[in-house]
Amino acid sequence: MSNDEWVVTMPKLGETVTEGELTNWLKQAGDAVAFDDPLFEVSTDKVDSEIPSPYDGIIAEILVPAGQTVPVGTPLVRITAVGAVVPNRIPAAAHAVAAAGGPALGDPAAPQMGGSEGGAAEDRGVGTPVGEVHDITMPKLGETVTEGQITNWLKQAGDAVAFDDPLFEVSTDKVDSEIPSPYDGVLLAILVPAGDTVPVGTPLARIGEPSAGAGTAGASAGLAPAVAAPTGAAPAAAPARPDGAAPIGRNGRMLSPLVRRLVAEAGLDVATITGTGAGGRIRREDVERAIAAGGRAAAPEAPAAPAAPARPAEVPAAPARPAVAGDPRDEVVSLSRMRLAVAEGMKRSQTTTASVWTSVEVDFDNVEQVRGKYKDRFKKETGASLSYLPFISRAVVDALRAYPTVNSSIDIEAKTMTLHPYVNLGIAVDLNQQGLVVPVVRDADSLNMRGIAKKITELAGAARAKKLPMSDMQGSTFTITNPGPFASYASAPIINQPNVGILCTDGVKPRPVAVGDAIAIHPTGIVGLVYDHRAFDGSTASLFLLHIRDSLEKRDWEPEVG
Repeated sequence: MSNDEWVVTMPKLGETVTEGELTNWLKQAGDAVAFDDPLFEVSTDKVDSEIPSPYDGIIAEILVPAGQTVPVGTPLVRITAVGAVVPNRIPAAAHAVAAAGGPALGDPAAPQMGGSEGGAAEDRGVGTPVGEVHDITMPKLGETVTEGQITNWLKQAGDAVAFDDPLFEVSTDKVDSEIPSPYDGVLLAILVPAGDTVPVGTPLARIGEPSAGAGTAGASAGLAPAVAAPTGAAPAAAPARPDGAAPIGRNGRMLSPLVRRLVAEAGLDVATITGTGAGGRIRREDVERAIAAGGRAAAPEAPAAPAAPARPAEVPAAPARPAVAGDPRDEVVSLSRMRLAVAEGMKRSQTTTASVWTSVEVDFDNVEQVRGKYKDRFKKETGASLSYLPFISRAVVDALRAYPTVNSSIDIEAKTMTLHPYVNLGIAVDLNQQGLVVPVVRDADSLNMRGIAKKITELAGAARAKKLPMSDMQGSTFTITNPGPFASYASAPIINQPNVGILCTDGVKPRPVAVGDAIAIHPTGIVGLVYDHRAFDGSTASLFLLHIRDSLEKRDWEPEVG
């Protein structure tokens, strides 16, 4: 495969996923495609996903038609560089075999890795390849993920690896993941050392047969420069993006999207920043050190002439901040990748939505009676604690059925609202005060309270153990956040996009309440809703909360709990 042609294969969208159905092509042969453009849709037994293009170029050939179910790693489409003339190297007969579920072309590529597949099928035959070398690239572990940090190599150069063996660990602003090997062979070279942060698609390592090592640059010799020309195509060798979004900063220095944003926000001159990455590349940590050292804003400078029309920076340079008097007792620390991601996502949500907060007070005495009677048995049988959250979650699901506009997404530019006939319930999980993630209980409306409680416990445990896959944090239609255990009184959280509402369950505390003509002490608490006023109005929000309140106060919960 030349540097002018790439093959995109069926992605592995889950640890146990072995095949997927290509449900829809979003591009056709001859169409131009840019990096991260929606390319096709895939349905598996775990998730339905829209897969973006890992390359810029032209759709040369669609190898598998919509409607076909094929194994992970099956070649789906060929993309060529703009202006390249590349013959159809993969015989049509071989496509048919792969599409029918037969042997894939060569070893199956792990599309979450993106990389090349060595020589073309005609050059080496469709049988067992000889001397193949595969580039392993930085996986795209989420729709908005643009880079990742190699935190640990689990194999070393010269080690034998088998398909699906743990190969390395990656940390992104969304998730920490253990990445398996997509090939059998020998780890010929590690191109990016542990600790480096690199863009999606960057070649990380090479795997091949031992005999291939002698002819491969850097093979089994340990580390090679991350900018070394890889065997076969890789996104790093792709042509400059037509939208001008190639990761190049001022003075022609290579910058990742995150680094570009941090530099822009701080008003720094990249020429004054010392890069500690491979080949002198500037890493996030380098920018953070420059900010901590009080780096000054750069003087205006005309940018180098771009090879393609430049687009405006994604984040405009922030206005100069007033200087803060230093104190020798101060400690300056770098913000974590997760903290930066949370900050960016929350600010984007605030900018996008017209947020309004409303709330009701709930008397939890009805719930408390059932909790006291069944909590020990419930814990023993489900492994989940019978806290207030399972009751509230179940009440929320019923209220979303009654008020479907609260369980929707809105697109103002398209002038449309998407009503979701299912409930994918997001539950915010605190990671020991280091950040938040939102695991998703899929099809929560098909579960009883026991099922919801058990699923929340499983997902929260996986999130805190950093074993939650990205697929379990996508696709929510409504979100609940639960600061109640921290004794909060009333909170107004930020909406989890693209939801139009988020429910907050605050602390429950014994308080005097009127019961008929008498006063009693009951456990009460505030349940609040932050909603996007563009999607619905205060009357809907209030009725939605009243539905939840009435369920909690009046419903007979024993059948679901016991």
